[in-house]
Amino acid sequence: MPYRERTEQHYDSLTLGLKKVGEALLANPILFATRSAKQIAEVLGVSETMIVRFSKAIGFDGFGELQKDIQQTLLAGPVVTDENPGDHENPFGQVMSSDVRNIQKAAAEMDAVVAGRFVDILAESETVQVVGYYQSFPFAHWFAFLLNTLTGTASLYRPETDIGIIKQGSDHCVVIFSYYRYAMGTIRLAEEARSNGNLVLVITDSSHSPVVRYADHTLVLPGAERSVLEKGPVTFSVMNTLLLHIAKTLGKLDFINPANQYYVK
Repeated sequence: MPYRERTEQHYDSLTLGLKKVGEALLANPILFATRSAKQIAEVLGVSETMIVRFSKAIGFDGFGELQKDIQQTLLAGPVVTDENPGDHENPFGQVMSSDVRNIQKAAAEMDAVVAGRFVDILAESETVQVVGYYQSFPFAHWFAFLLNTLTGTASLYRPETDIGIIKQGSDHCVVIFSYYRYAMGTIRLAEEARSNGNLVLVITDSSHSPVVRYADHTLVLPGAERSVLEKGPVTFSVMNTLLLHIAKTLGKLDFINPANQYYVK
């Protein structure tokens, strides 16, 4: 039985201290997947022993086994449930309905103040370099292309040819997409951009993501327990809203349908 089901099954029988650990696990499993028991205890303000006790209380041999289960769950694909019996004949529709629910959750929980800062900075920066490694690279590629269509200032960081973050000063912005398992290259570039005095904007899946410490502003996508496949639709929806608000700020809403650039008008 996976960690989430075990936590929910044993929750009522836990002590208040262990319930605190369980609530933190359900709210932010990435913290438990990427940090040691000692580090998690420091974040939660409990003892390291309590983290181990919690692991055993929900049926694992120890914290190592719990952490391995969390990591495997985070890397798994989306689970198709039978919430809507009428969808049995359309399993593809079930997955898409799950995507819709994830986007609705993100919309309800998005930090509008932080999103507004993203829009202002991206609209005003002299240059914007967009970074994403591995599964985050397609997000970075798509965002850089459309942002550059709007502003003419954006470029995609290409790890195979670029040699680092070169520009100095706060007139230059670096946007970083960083999702679990958190590429080391991304973290190094964030640190480099920070040391250059660049404005660093991060889109990630956890407030405990290692790249957050270098960010000026961070958008955390709700649902940190989601798999890579489930994060895709939410990420594109978040990028859409940022781009549309940038277009509005710049008075370029016509970019949404630039008919003069295409054969079919």
